[in-house]
Formats: sequence, C-alpha cells, structure tokens
Amino acid sequence: MRFYLVVNLDKPNAADCAAQAAAKLLHYGAEVLLTPELNRVLNLTGVQILSETEAMRNSDAAISIGGDGTMIHTALAALEFDRPVIGINSGRLGYLTQIEPPFGESLRKLANGEFVIQPRTVLAVTVHQPDGKICRSCALNDVVIARQMVASMIDIEVYRNSTAFASYRADGLIFATPTGSTAYSMSAGGAIVDPGMDCLIVTPICPHSLADRSVVLGPDVPLEVRLITRNTPPDAGVAVDGITICPMVEGTRLEISADSRKSKFIQLSASSFYQTLGKKLTGAEPAEIERKA
Repeated sequence: MRFYLVVNLDKPNAADCAAQAAAKLLHYGAEVLLTPELNRVLNLTGVQILSETEAMRNSDAAISIGGDGTMIHTALAALEFDRPVIGINSGRLGYLTQIEPPFGESLRKLANGEFVIQPRTVLAVTVHQPDGKICRSCALNDVVIARQMVASMIDIEVYRNSTAFASYRADGLIFATPTGSTAYSMSAGGAIVDPGMDCLIVTPICPHSLADRSVVLGPDVPLEVRLITRNTPPDAGVAVDGITICPMVEGTRLEISADSRKSKFIQLSASSFYQTLGKKLTGAEPAEIERKA
C-alpha cells in the first residue's frame, strides 16, 4: 500500500514520530509518499517525493501526524480524492487520532490492509450574503455561528423544510456532525454521538432560555439559518471547523445539509472511539476502568 504522510511540524515530537512511522511502514513493505518540504526536514531515503496534490492522488490512504486539527485538515484534503485517512497522535489525547507511539502492531496492520473503513458525515455549508455573494465550504467537525460583540446575545431562527423549527437567543449555535460531537458541541452541553451514525447535532451556546437544549436531527432535510433583528443590528460570524469564513449580518442566509460525500476513516479497532471516550470522561486507561467497575 502507498501512504501519504501529512505532518504538523508545529507539534512537539511530530517530526520524530513521522520519521519512526515512515521507517516502520517501509520495513513492513509499504510505500511512503512525502512532499519535498517535509523531506527537507525528515531527510529520509527510500520514500517518494511528490507535491501535496500528487501525493494525495497517488496514495491509497493518508496518515495524519499531529493532533485532531491536523486530522481534520488531512481528512478534508483526502475527501477531494476519496482517500481514507488515519491519525497518529503526537500531542495530547485526541478523539480523531487512533494510533499512539510507539505504535505496537498498528503500523503492521495498516501496511497489510488489516483494517475497515468507517464513513463519516460531512456537512455542506452555503452562505448567501445580502450583496449576492455566495460562500461554500464543508465541515467534518462543526459549523458555528457566534456573536462578535461581547456584551450582547444574538437571535437565531432555524428552518427545516421551509418551516420554522426553532429560535434561539444565545451566544451562538453549533451544528455538529457525529465526529464533531466530542468537540465544541460537547463543551456546550451537546450529546456525544457515535461517529459512525448519520445525523446532525444542533447545540445552543449559553442560551438565554433554560428550555433550549441540544437536539439530534436526521441529515436528510437541509436546514436554513437566519439572524433576527431585534433592538440592535446582529453581529455574528460563521466558522467552519474552527476557521471563520465570513461575517453573518442581517439578511444573511445559511444553508446546512449533509454532503453527498463521506469522509473515510480507517479503523484498526472497533472499540477505539469508546476507549478514547473512556479516557476523556474518567481520566483512566481502559484496564483501570474495568478494574473500577
């Protein structure tokens, strides 16, 4: 198999981790693809040097080395070429990265194709601005509408099938995929959802009403989101996977739906998500959790 390594060199130990991973993959008979910029840092032999686009196109899978942010970046790049991805964690514990140094049998299984592919929901986002400009993007984790002014809330209406579904007065609103349910949405009190499910989680950020709660919706019906003008003009921004893509002003219309494409995550272990979740929720390793039970 041919693996394209995407490495976040800003992460501590990422370069060393990448060099070790490449050496093991080559040892197990796999081919390793790197960009010229990366190999100037790693200085490896026996690898193939290609541009980012050509490396992704010519790979069988992409390996992200860094944290969850690097994994999201790699997964969205791989989505354009329908390539599966897997993450090696070189930082703090993450939900998306599955392999931890010193790797154990993980890279041998990967090189031998001993894994399954889990499709992950991706959100398609279209922002219609009042001046006619249209901005399109896609999200693996979440789409967030958040207030820009510290001292005021924003009022948001959500429509489903052209019918008002809910209205919120809050600091913002999160539209999360199951993959993103363990990120910002979880911090705001949203439900944790198995990443293999096909749904959409809507979670208000610090809502004014105690009745406003996170809801889980089917992905089959697109949502339309609008800001409501009350006493003051709304001032909000739209962020996709943590990156602000445009302001949201009066008259802006946001459409969110399930993308026809699925991100493909490589799974070496059926229980990896729940092992990571257990660590996050209890601060203990899986064996410790079992002993406590």
